[in-house]
Amino acid sequence: MPSPRSGLLNVADIIIAPNAAFDRLREVPTWFWAFVVASLLAIAGSLLLQPGMQHALEVSLPAQLAADPNIAKLSPERQQTQIAAMLRVTRAVTQIGWILVPFAILITGLIQALILTVANAIAKGDGDFKKFFALSVTVSVVGTGLYYIVHALILLVRGPSAFDSMTAIQAAVPGLGLLVPGAHGWLAGFLGTLNIFYLWATALLALGAMRVGKVSRAAAWSASILLLVFYAAFMALGARNG
Repeated sequence: MPSPRSGLLNVADIIIAPNAAFDRLREVPTWFWAFVVASLLAIAGSLLLQPGMQHALEVSLPAQLAADPNIAKLSPERQQTQIAAMLRVTRAVTQIGWILVPFAILITGLIQALILTVANAIAKGDGDFKKFFALSVTVSVVGTGLYYIVHALILLVRGPSAFDSMTAIQAAVPGLGLLVPGAHGWLAGFLGTLNIFYLWATALLALGAMRVGKVSRAAAWSASILLLVFYAAFMALGARNG
């Protein structure tokens, strides 16, 4: 039986030998080291992304706010005051956003584990919430940790000034958004979410559910794709004006 300390091996194997990680998670559903590594990678990436995000907000946010009917009806002086205040708030939120990364990993793990547990019950698998939670957190090494680091490296190479909106930053990581280069608004937000790391993580989640919990292929893939589509739709809603 794998040792409970096999969590460090899972961190590496979820990238290079996922079946080995899945087999260990089935026997010992540990997730602490995956959580630590995914959090540290994502926090580092988040901090490195800040210059690009702040530049994009400073370029795009004033025009978006000026188009708001509640602001448009104000005098020019009050418009500038309101826009400047919103920029300060948004800049502050961007600077402390990295603090939320570990919590986002845990909340995502809880949601994914819940959906996979339902799929497990429907498909009559032999997994449980604990195993699926450990699977989700381990997969976050790819879907969150590697995603943030690569995203940050792309922005560093291209430079913060290369991005004039948050949608453009989101689309920096290669994905299905490349198929529609002129997309904007909700479509850009939706397609931008379907990047190589999220697609990779979705596949790992489905394959892991099949191996860790003996969930049927149809149920595992349906649950994993549903989670991805739901998240993409949420991001599309936030980017509808981008």
